Amino acid sequence: MKQKRILPFLLALLLAFGLTGCGKDVPESSSSLPEEPQSLEYPVSIGDETISEQPEKVVSLSPALTELCFDMGYGSQLIGVSEFCSWPEQVQSLPRMGTAQNPDLDAIRAAGPDLVITHTQLSENSLIALQQADISVVVLSSARQPEQLKDLYTDLGRLFSGEQTGSEEGIGFYNQQMGRVESIQEKVDAYVRAGGKRLSAVYLRMLDFTVATGDTFEGAMLEAIGFENEAGSYGNWTYPADFISQYAPDVIFCNEDITIPMLEQNAHYKGLQATIHDIVYSYDFTAFERQGARMFDILEDMAKKAYPEAFAEPSAPESDSSSQPAE
Repeated sequence: MKQKRILPFLLALLLAFGLTGCGKDVPESSSSLPEEPQSLEYPVSIGDETISEQPEKVVSLSPALTELCFDMGYGSQLIGVSEFCSWPEQVQSLPRMGTAQNPDLDAIRAAGPDLVITHTQLSENSLIALQQADISVVVLSSARQPEQLKDLYTDLGRLFSGEQTGSEEGIGFYNQQMGRVESIQEKVDAYVRAGGKRLSAVYLRMLDFTVATGDTFEGAMLEAIGFENEAGSYGNWTYPADFISQYAPDVIFCNEDITIPMLEQNAHYKGLQATIHDIVYSYDFTAFERQGARMFDILEDMAKKAYPEAFAEPSAPESDSSSQPAE
């Protein structure tokens, strides 16, 4: 009887050891398999919003961001823009979808974008309505100082092209544009070192004294291209009335709706040397609100008009016939 009981026990042990030894041939569980490499591009997080994949259809409710999208090569992904988007020409053919203050929610939902971008926060009701439609909303703040342009361009690049590629694109665009500013500054500085006068300038947004003061983005850009900002010691876009007697810019840069005849008829401007000698240059100052490539074009033009000698091409040396070899 004992022998009969032992045999089943031994068989059980053999089977147990056999199964253990064969365990190497059993396929590993899925948890131990090597994980697939994760994307280096997405998800991208900006503020409280996380974008899980590259957006194919985007609505821009910011004229500034619309312009930047085209500058940086993302314009083809825009399927709708705000009522105020005017640049570049390609935006004229895009559907209008309201504004950040009053978005056309029906039009946006019907277009079915993956993403809405804006410079200013939408109202809570608008934000909830878009979230319920599974549409992400990202707010990208404008730069308050020139160095913040890098963050703006990089974040926009990350949204459209992903964490790694988009960052590289944004930084590349920033370096390209700020390189233009550095080149302008170098030429002006060289001109001043050679004995030229560094000019004082004013960025006149509105008559009489709504000017770019020292605490403004525009004032900082004015100084970055080699001017002394006439209003640099003041703030809040106001040149103080108590110091009007000291207001004497060498150059006046003004918004395009301000003309020389207007200045010539203004009590505060008609006696200024800049007005008398027509050293007044008008521009579309919305370019400074948009903070794209067009702004840098204007900065370059401002410097060239005010400092023509600094940007003059060196003249080619005249050939001297007397130095020609004799035949």
